[in-house]
Amino acid sequence: MVSRRNFFAVTAVMAIVFFMFQSLNMAKEYWNDYEVNKYAEDTEQLPGKTDAYTGTLEEGKSTVVCIGEPEQTSGTEVVKQWALYAKWEFHSYPTVAAYEQAREEKEVSAPKLLVIYSESIRWEDAEQTETFRQYVEEGTSLLFATMPDAETIEKSPVLQELFGIERVVEESTTVEGLHLYEGFLLGGETIYRADKKEDEKNQDMELTFPWYRLTSGTKVYMKGIPGEESVKTEEYPVVIWRKSFEKGYVFAVNGDYMQDAAGLGVLTGVVSEIGSYTIYPVVNAQNLVIANYPGLADENEEKMQELYSRSAENVFRDLVWPSIASVYAENHLGLSFMLEPQFDYADDNLPKPQDLRYYMGLINEQKGECGLSGYSVSDTELRAKLKEDEQLMQQELPKYRFTSFYTADRSEEEVTEALKEPSLSEVRTLIEPYDDQSDLFGYQTEEITTQKMVIDGYEHTYRDDFKVKSIESALGYTGILLDLSRVVYPQDDSDVWEKLSKQFASNTSTYWRAFQGFDGTTVSESDLRIRNFLALDYTQTRTDDQIQLTRQGTEETVWFVLRTHNESVEDVDGGSFQKLEEDAWLIQADKEHVTITLGPSDERYYQE
Repeated sequence: MVSRRNFFAVTAVMAIVFFMFQSLNMAKEYWNDYEVNKYAEDTEQLPGKTDAYTGTLEEGKSTVVCIGEPEQTSGTEVVKQWALYAKWEFHSYPTVAAYEQAREEKEVSAPKLLVIYSESIRWEDAEQTETFRQYVEEGTSLLFATMPDAETIEKSPVLQELFGIERVVEESTTVEGLHLYEGFLLGGETIYRADKKEDEKNQDMELTFPWYRLTSGTKVYMKGIPGEESVKTEEYPVVIWRKSFEKGYVFAVNGDYMQDAAGLGVLTGVVSEIGSYTIYPVVNAQNLVIANYPGLADENEEKMQELYSRSAENVFRDLVWPSIASVYAENHLGLSFMLEPQFDYADDNLPKPQDLRYYMGLINEQKGECGLSGYSVSDTELRAKLKEDEQLMQQELPKYRFTSFYTADRSEEEVTEALKEPSLSEVRTLIEPYDDQSDLFGYQTEEITTQKMVIDGYEHTYRDDFKVKSIESALGYTGILLDLSRVVYPQDDSDVWEKLSKQFASNTSTYWRAFQGFDGTTVSESDLRIRNFLALDYTQTRTDDQIQLTRQGTEETVWFVLRTHNESVEDVDGGSFQKLEEDAWLIQADKEHVTITLGPSDERYYQE
């Protein structure tokens, strides 16, 4: 038997423990100020469209010239966008003749880089080919963003010498995969080959192209991997390479890697190979955006019971949230949610207000931020949808400032009209799905920016990986979009959360590890960095082992990537630095003038 004294002692301890837990929960609830968006700022205090750099023509600024008909290739826009981001002077001409005329009239000085799209070149004109050699001898490096066909190259010794091609092995060959060598893009060496059957779904790289054997004086950045084991590694068909000349280089791209945002990284990699070092601005923002979560209404009930034996509400709470929280805890990405109170605005299932407060508390505990979503499965006009959402938000979260909006599949006209709604009056950035264009961010209006997502969180093909590496290399930026409407309204059996969550966890935990040197940001934090990045201009010079960096356009902290060849950063005055990978450094510029001191990266010590 338990004595009366022990009984009261045990009861007292239990009461104390109960009180402590209750107190902790009450304190946690009290301090969880989820009704306030701590990332919100007034747009009047932020840089706007009129503050953005537009490509000033200044003496001493690096120049890139593009030769290509805009209507023939989307690559011209890629080069233009890259120049805007990199703060280079940009010129474009449809033909070599037009460029030559501009040179004669002194409209353009000799560029550091000349990008050429072969569709605009009359390869039968030997004089034009000789002109390219002349440019290189003057010190201009050439990037052939697309190549002439193999038959043309085979007939022209001048072209073979220009490209560093010894001979054409085959006019067309199909390889099993591609090998991207370390150092051209950030993120390290990568082999894009499906060695396992389950990896075959990821293989979407261009695997059929001409097979060239190169001469001496060339350097290869990406090769094809043929199926024949007898082929020596040095004889593998080349995809991206350069030929060295006395004063410049000729870079060649044997594929379609300059037609979309991947071209931003190719251009950055090329420029980093031209000189002994290169320094360029980056956004430094890594975003994870959870779109259309949480759904607060029990919708598509029959399908939910069939797939999960529970309601949509319970699926989001019991299955989806633990997975998201777990993946987020293991990564360095910033976390943002684009709220979707209900998916079907034509049925009678209304959102549960109490659930909104529950999720806002959870999201705030994870230091996440919330925006609004324009998605709907019903044929509901966007402004009508927003009016319904506004009633719920005003009732439950009257003080929360929603500063971001996910446009989903809405047209630009719809979004423009919707921005007039009171519920979007605080919006300062639009989140858009990726559309293969190179303008990854910019201004929608004077005060509102756009941020395009880079990749679908459920998928990561080999081409996706190359694109991610390219964008990270050029801009230090990424945006992973996880659309949870597929969970409640699945398109097929692959949309069950068990499968989707495995893909999401695997992709996110694997492919961004190489970029942990960049900062995780919410969409509003990313928006602020984008505004300062777009407003930024800079100059830089080097004397001996010191780089003098001067930035203008914004007084806020900005970031640069410095890429070297066998040199390391020893000190930064006016900012700070960290190593991203071999020969690549992230420079944080806090002051207007920054001095970067370099030293040898492989310094050795000897004793006599």
